[in-house]
Amino acid sequence: MIDLIQQQADTERFLLVVGSLALLMVVLGYGKSFTDTIVDHGTGTLSIFSFMLKTLAKQINMDYEQFEHPSFRTIMDKSEKAVQSNHTLAMNIPRTLVQLISNSFSFLLYAGVIARINPLLLLVLLFCAGSNWWALARSRAYHEATREERGKLNRKYLALQSTMRDPMSAKDIRLYGAFPWLKGFLKTLRAQYRQAEKAVLTRQMRVSLLDAALILLRDGIAYGVLIALLLHDELALGEFVFVFAAIGALGGWISGILVAASDLGKAAVEMSDMQAMLGYPDRMNTGPGAPLPGKEDLPPEIRFENVSYTYPNAERQALRHINLTIRPGERLAVVGANGAGKTTLVKLLCGLYLPTEGQVTYAGKPLLAYNRDELFTQFSPVFQDIHLLSTDIAGNISQQPPDLTDDAKVIRCLELAGLMEKVASLPEKEKTLLVRAVHAQAAELSGGEKQKLAMARALYKDAPVILLDEPTAALDPLAENEVYQKYAELTRGKTSVYISHRLASTRFCDRIILIDGAAEQDSIAETGTHDELMRLGGQYARMFATQASYYRRTGSEGQTDGA
Repeated sequence: MIDLIQQQADTERFLLVVGSLALLMVVLGYGKSFTDTIVDHGTGTLSIFSFMLKTLAKQINMDYEQFEHPSFRTIMDKSEKAVQSNHTLAMNIPRTLVQLISNSFSFLLYAGVIARINPLLLLVLLFCAGSNWWALARSRAYHEATREERGKLNRKYLALQSTMRDPMSAKDIRLYGAFPWLKGFLKTLRAQYRQAEKAVLTRQMRVSLLDAALILLRDGIAYGVLIALLLHDELALGEFVFVFAAIGALGGWISGILVAASDLGKAAVEMSDMQAMLGYPDRMNTGPGAPLPGKEDLPPEIRFENVSYTYPNAERQALRHINLTIRPGERLAVVGANGAGKTTLVKLLCGLYLPTEGQVTYAGKPLLAYNRDELFTQFSPVFQDIHLLSTDIAGNISQQPPDLTDDAKVIRCLELAGLMEKVASLPEKEKTLLVRAVHAQAAELSGGEKQKLAMARALYKDAPVILLDEPTAALDPLAENEVYQKYAELTRGKTSVYISHRLASTRFCDRIILIDGAAEQDSIAETGTHDELMRLGGQYARMFATQASYYRRTGSEGQTDGA
């Protein structure tokens, strides 16, 4: 345009050129906006939801043992950060690729123009860009080298923050005056995390300062050369203005290429984290498996054959050399001190854990011979830690949507579990919602009522093997006695494994095994009926006598007071 003015071109030609350029800029601007919208709000959003669903499905469907493994928890934290927002690099690879291609095309176009004017200018620009890229690469390498450390600090901070916000912890924090201590701990973790982040930001700031210095050097040399060419009439005014602007633009295109390439490198790391999580291996058989026993063969025999188990990163085995046969329909009680391995034994029995030595067989076949999900249909567990779904009571029992829930069966199970009276008192009966944190009108169940609901859930599943891990720990004595009286009815025609610290509750079982976590050889220290173990005079007899002494002492004190 400057050349047209200098040449005193006619108005029609001038307007034609200006109009053509304006139209071209409008078309290109619209095309860029349209492409950005499609890439950012279409592909990016779809990618986020796709990966979120994949990661959630992986977490839900993978082996429970692997899900608990510390190495997987670390990988899971990294993958969740990679899908946490639309700004995540891994979710915006299409947009980054578009930017890389666009910047590269513009760079080649402008570089060609500048090289035609003076190749030295192009070499200066490339040198400055290369120096900046080297500094940026070193900064990014440090960022990646310290990512694990910063991630650990962040996980600790978030875990403590979550505990302080948890309503279950609120009572203890207030009554024990723990808030100042926890607040100080939180500040310490925050300071450590900020210090780690400061080291990263310091390196990034140095890169920015170097970039500013290189831009000053680049522009000083480039503009000096252009002015010299103009003064010596080796460059027309129009060319001077164009190349002058092109040098500044070329720096932007080079920076765009470097940023896009850096973002793609970071995205590759994030994608690697997600793929590591999605590809984390299962130990159980998730493919075709052996057929399960027919109804006429249920419940089957279950065997532990020299089974030992060690938790990840633990130095000592949790269970050692377990040899045990659970007969069809047997009512087996498992007792022992806290931490002896009773719950671990149950998790091994139902396939949540796999032995580190030996094997567990179900109907004569190793657990690995069966499809994992089909195997799980054989067990109805009631664990110590009971978690409710944010749905109604019927859904919590059936674990199915309303159209697949047998309401009549739900009511029968509530009656057997001793919870029907409570449910009948609620306005919506078994359709009453639970979990008040989600539903403002939800009902609140006590600890004992939650245990009864968990029992009703196990009865609804109607599996051939019932696993009861401290099912009466939160019940009052009368409610507990009611469960004992119904135990034979609840477990009729099924194999049951009953864990309890209250040894009086094991007398109705066919056999009792005592787990000794401190044993060096066999973790099963004693086995037999209640009477047999009392005559043996071992650990079981001593534990039973100790518990009974408290009841006798309380009773005698009560009689004395009454006198």
